[in-house]
Amino acid sequence: MDPTVDALEVVLARLADVLDRVGPQDRSRPTPCSDWALGALAGHVVGSTDAFAAVLAGDPGPVPARVPEAEATGPRQRDAALRCVAGWRAPGARERTYVEVIELDGGVRIPPIPVDGALLADIQLLDAGVHLHDLTRALGLPDLDDDAVQAAARAGLASARRVLQPGIRELAGFGAPHEPPADATDVESLLAFAGRAPRAPG
Repeated sequence: MDPTVDALEVVLARLADVLDRVGPQDRSRPTPCSDWALGALAGHVVGSTDAFAAVLAGDPGPVPARVPEAEATGPRQRDAALRCVAGWRAPGARERTYVEVIELDGGVRIPPIPVDGALLADIQLLDAGVHLHDLTRALGLPDLDDDAVQAAARAGLASARRVLQPGIRELAGFGAPHEPPADATDVESLLAFAGRAPRAPG
């Protein structure tokens, strides 16, 4: 088994579960991802899962990585997640070099140059893993901390360390890292490295 793809399977499924709880009244809520309110962030999450699934299926792109807020639902995320994980588990998917393009907001395109599959999987896990907790916190829900999520966060932190090389962090929209507490969980360590502020006590 591949720990990055295993982690993606957990994270993408949990994102669908969280999105099941989002109603129209929640879309204007602020999120830890300061550029986006909850509705816009949900649109990015579902759109990017759709986009990665399309790229893995061979769509040459550019594939838009956002869907309208009203379409950013748990069922749509669940469908995209199944297609995405199936794509990553296809023989050779992580060994391929990808030239297909995913188009983000603001005209940013990933990858801007050909990129190998292992790095592309790291990019997706970092993005999805951090946004899972952004959405959870925006909804006022407790942090997810079961064993499967903690294991996924552990893999996500390894991906983050590979992706956020010098000069890339700011370009990718991540803040400066925080020092996690000595007793930090894997989720807390991932979020600290990704530059998310610690959750207020209580």
